[in-house]
Amino acid sequence: MFGYYPNASKTHLIVKQEYVQSAKGLFDGSGITVIADGDRYLGAAIGTRTYIEQYVKNKISEFIGEVKILSAFALTQPHTAYSAFCHGLIGKWTYLARTIPHSSELFIPLENATRIIFLPSLTGQSPFNDTDRNMLALPTRLGGLGIINPSLMSLYHYTTSVNVTSTLANLVITRATLMPSDLGIQQLEEKNLARNQRKAMETASVTELLAILPAKQKRSVEISSEKGASSWLIALPIARHGFALHKSAFRDAICLRYGWQPPLLPSHCICGSIYTVEHAMNCPSGGFPSIRHNEVRDLTSAFLSEVCHNVHTEPTLQPLQGEHLKYKSANGEVGARLDVAAQNFWGKDHQTAYFDVRIFNPFAQSYANSSMSKCYRKHELDKKREYEERVREIEHGSFSPLVFSTAGGMGPIATTVYKRIASLIADKRQEPYSTTLFWLRCKLSFSLLRSAIMCLRGTRSFHSHSQHHSIALACAEAKVH
Repeated sequence: MFGYYPNASKTHLIVKQEYVQSAKGLFDGSGITVIADGDRYLGAAIGTRTYIEQYVKNKISEFIGEVKILSAFALTQPHTAYSAFCHGLIGKWTYLARTIPHSSELFIPLENATRIIFLPSLTGQSPFNDTDRNMLALPTRLGGLGIINPSLMSLYHYTTSVNVTSTLANLVITRATLMPSDLGIQQLEEKNLARNQRKAMETASVTELLAILPAKQKRSVEISSEKGASSWLIALPIARHGFALHKSAFRDAICLRYGWQPPLLPSHCICGSIYTVEHAMNCPSGGFPSIRHNEVRDLTSAFLSEVCHNVHTEPTLQPLQGEHLKYKSANGEVGARLDVAAQNFWGKDHQTAYFDVRIFNPFAQSYANSSMSKCYRKHELDKKREYEERVREIEHGSFSPLVFSTAGGMGPIATTVYKRIASLIADKRQEPYSTTLFWLRCKLSFSLLRSAIMCLRGTRSFHSHSQHHSIALACAEAKVH
C-alpha cells in the first residue's frame, strides 16, 4: 500500500447534520472527530456556507488588525510598511481568496481598512476618492502602487485557482492511479492563460482610468508606467544597498509620482519665482540640476569601470583644425567635453565609446502635449547633432546620448547602453543577466529619485561659497594659540 497513513487523532470527518449520529457510531473508538458544520483545512475552510463565512470573517478581522498595526508603523517608516504590505499581507489575502468561493463581499471591510486607515498613514494624503483608489490599485508597472482592492480581486483569484487545479481535482475525484504525462504542460498553459487574462484586465482598467483622470494625473500615470520608473517601489528597502528612503523622502516620492502637492513647500524661490514642483526641478539656484546630472554621470562611470578599459569622466575632445561639421548646432568649441568615455565598450578593439547625459523634467509645461517617446527622441537628436559627427569623424569613436526623465525612465539609446552594461557585468560576475539589469535599474532609479527630492527640498542660497584663507595665517594674525 502506498500513500499517506492517516493519524486518527488529527482526522476530522465532516458530514451532513442528519448523518452525525450514524457517523459517530461507525467511527466510535477510532479517535476520529465527527463534525457537522465544518473545519479549517490547509489555511482554508470546508463545510457549510455558514461555517465558511464565519471563518472568513474571523480571518478578515485578523487581517484588519494587522493593517492597523502596519498603519501605525507607516507613520514613521512608510517605505518599510509599504514593502511589508505588498510582500507580506497581500499574499495572505490572496491565498484566502483563492480557496474560498463567493467571498467578494466578505472582503469589503478589509478594503475599507486599507483605504481609510492604511493609505492615509502611508502617503500622508487623505481622503481618497474612487478614482485615486483605483489608480493606486494598479500594478507598479502600469503606474500604480500595487495595493490591490481585495474585494474586487477575490473572484479572479478563486477562478484562477479552480482552473489551474482542475486537472488535479478531476484525478482525485475519479481516483486515478496514474498521473498524465502532460499534466505539467496543462497546468503551465492554464497559468499562462490566467496571466494573460489578468494583464488584459489590468490594461482595461488603465484605459478606463485614463479616460476620467484630470490631464495632470493622466500624465503622471503615463510617466510612472515607463520601464524603470517604478524600480524604487519594487525593491525592498535595504539600507546597505542604498534602497531605503526615510519617511519624508518616501512621501515626497509618492507626491512626485502622482502630481500631488507635497506639504510644507515655500511660497517663493530665492530667485523670485513662485515655488512649484516644476520650478524646483528646473531652477539652477543651488546647483541641484548639475548635481543630479553629475550623480548619473559618476554612477555610469562606475559601472563602466568594472567592465571596460580606459574609463574617464569629462574627456576633452580634440580641437577642430579645418574640419567642418554638418549641423549649425554642432559643438565645435575648443575644450568641448563629454561626460564619460570608455574603451572597447561595443567590443571593437581600441575604439572609444563616448556618452553624454541629459536629464529632463517631463512635467514641464513645454512637454505637456508631447508623448514621452517624442520627448526622448527630441533630446537624443539634439545631443547627436551636437556631438555625434565630431566624435565619429575626429575621435573615430562612437557616441551615445543617455537621456533620462526625472521620474526614472530612460530613452531608447540609453536603454540599449545599460542593457549592454548589464550584460558585461553579468558575464564578469557570473550573475544572471535579468537580475543584473534590475539591480542596475534600481541604482539609477534611486539616484534620480534622491536627486529629484534634493531639488524639491534642498536649501538654495544667494550667497556664494566664502573664500578660503589659510588657517595658520588667520590664527597667527589673531594671535590664537
